[in-house]
Amino acid sequence: MSFRSLIALLVLFIAASLQFLLGSAGMFTDLMLAALIAFAFFFEWPELAVYVLVAVFMIDWQPAITPTMLVFAAIPFAAYLFRRFFAWAPWAGIPLVTILGFAAFYLAIAPGMFATAAPSIVFDVFGALIYGEIALAVLSRAER
Repeated sequence: MSFRSLIALLVLFIAASLQFLLGSAGMFTDLMLAALIAFAFFFEWPELAVYVLVAVFMIDWQPAITPTMLVFAAIPFAAYLFRRFFAWAPWAGIPLVTILGFAAFYLAIAPGMFATAAPSIVFDVFGALIYGEIALAVLSRAER
């Protein structure tokens, strides 16, 4: 296992810890999805698949996969396909894909939520944008 892989696991575990801590305080944000979107810009698909499986297991350890977890797992792979358009500037691609990914996630799992919980969604996306850029900075440093 490389140093970059250990750093990626640390970023994912910190995202999970913060996500669960903020959730227990009534502030819901999906930092793990933001980290996985950032990972899509740094890792090839086999490594990305491992991180996605780790994240899905951390969120829902049950053996049966739910439709929500299926959508959650598909978004980083869509970001992986999208990354070639932003190969020159992941700092610009990660926020754009994060916004698109979160919009797709909420439209897929709860389309009516946009009307009823818009402030929560904005908070979720804003927190994800910040954490995605932090993950970008940390992974960029780990490559050197």
